[in-house]
Amino acid sequence: MSSSSVQHTENSQSHPGETRKPAGPIASSFALFTVALWGGNNVSIKVALERGSPMQIGWIRFVLGAVVTVAYMIARRESFTVSRHEVWPLVAVGLMFSVQLVFMNIGQDLTTAGHGVALHSTMPIWAATISQLLIPSDRLNRWRVIAMALSYVGVLAVVFGDTGGSEAGVTVLGDVLSLISAILLGARTVMISIFAQNVSEAKLMLGQLVIGTVLLLAGSYMFETPIYTTDGSFWFALAYQGFVIAGFGFLATAWLLKHYLPSTVTFFFFVQPVAGVTLAWLILGEDPGRGLIAGVGLVCVGALLHSGESFLKAKKTVRG
Repeated sequence: MSSSSVQHTENSQSHPGETRKPAGPIASSFALFTVALWGGNNVSIKVALERGSPMQIGWIRFVLGAVVTVAYMIARRESFTVSRHEVWPLVAVGLMFSVQLVFMNIGQDLTTAGHGVALHSTMPIWAATISQLLIPSDRLNRWRVIAMALSYVGVLAVVFGDTGGSEAGVTVLGDVLSLISAILLGARTVMISIFAQNVSEAKLMLGQLVIGTVLLLAGSYMFETPIYTTDGSFWFALAYQGFVIAGFGFLATAWLLKHYLPSTVTFFFFVQPVAGVTLAWLILGEDPGRGLIAGVGLVCVGALLHSGESFLKAKKTVRG
């Protein structure tokens, strides 16, 4: 019996009706791949903000993501009909998603991509905290807490290790808004994991994209002065945000959250700042300095500790 199967059995016995299980090697590898893609999200937002406004970028991104989601649903022959019990989950996730993205885009406009990535990567802390309050089978233990702490210190080392937290382009307001966005994203992640037990994850993603498009399109013309450009870097950045992140990234993450416990999936988001800060350095010239080396080391130690604890626990159970 595999380690993931053993853990699933333990969860099922302790919490009847729970179908989500800890992420095994294959699911963890897929989560890591998805997170690596998410690492470029803040960088692409920063690039797009040079030519567009925060809410304008948001609704265009949602439209592009919806194209991927609709194609996915058609390929799987999923129904687009909304049942009565699906209305509240779709509305709740859509509203949370829209508010969170506004905070993220405006915050990113007021700080560097490096800071945005680092603060956004605190999401697993908020997701794990909220998850343990709402999902009985997804409890933190001391090893997970230590692993998360090490990884988060690694995040801080990556971004602030050589600057002391003071650099051009950084504002307190931008950092605060980015942190609020991370908290809202953590809450939305847990919401999706819960709602996806009774609603198609693809339908949840499409619902949030449709609601987000309507709200941000209206907000853009009410509070911004959107300017459209033919600049190639602007549309390439939007294509990345839309097709890769809002399309594939959202669907992949929602699928993982539907089948695996949130804390075992969101933990790997600590790899996001490593990828994000590296891309910010290569593309935007935001050199993180020697802090990157220390940060990568701490993140890797945290990941090994987190995964190793689960593996040893499962192996011990098999022997028992």
